[in-house]
Amino acid sequence: MSTTARTLATVALLALGLASAPSSATADEAPTAEQITQIEQYYESGAWARDTARVTARATRFLTTRVRATRAPRRLVAVFDIDDTALSTYDCMKAGAFADGRRSACVVLDPHPAIEPVRALVKLAQRKGVAVAFVTGRPEYIRSVTLSQLRRAGFGGRFELLLRPADDHRESVVPFKAGARKSLQRGGRRVIFSIGDQQSDLDGGFALRTFKLPNPMYALP
Repeated sequence: MSTTARTLATVALLALGLASAPSSATADEAPTAEQITQIEQYYESGAWARDTARVTARATRFLTTRVRATRAPRRLVAVFDIDDTALSTYDCMKAGAFADGRRSACVVLDPHPAIEPVRALVKLAQRKGVAVAFVTGRPEYIRSVTLSQLRRAGFGGRFELLLRPADDHRESVVPFKAGARKSLQRGGRRVIFSIGDQQSDLDGGFALRTFKLPNPMYALP
């Protein structure tokens, strides 16, 4: 792993069990063989896909309801996280036995397949005239890499891409993401929902609703 790759993300906290009942390990703990098996079974049994589909279905219904209730959908904003929300790092994480330092490399290592229900939700928002914004804890200096990954995964059309400033060294991503959502509401716009795989993607306000996707691989502050 390159030095750049090692600095791309904060240290991952590995989950011990299934997404339905997550339990995080500390940063210096490696997953046990049993924990790895649980994660793999959750994804590869189809349970993760079903849970993800249920969450995105709720978000889809909410989006449709809000669009019907407004005469100006262009003033609505739908906010999406990227890693393990729009793009999957599962194959990359599995190849590294879900090790704690692996997530940093997986940000830049291809491929990054789209999480299909989320891609469908992005396309729906775009068709209905709702503004789409990706708000990610990835650092600003990998903007071109991130944009390329999104485009290759089929995220087309117009969207905004907000990345964390390189000089933001706070432990938690919450202040950056909340501030980004606040900035998206300027000019009379309204963030109607924010969707992500981490609670820190959603905390801090400035969204009418939040939707949490399952991710048993890691938890971030």
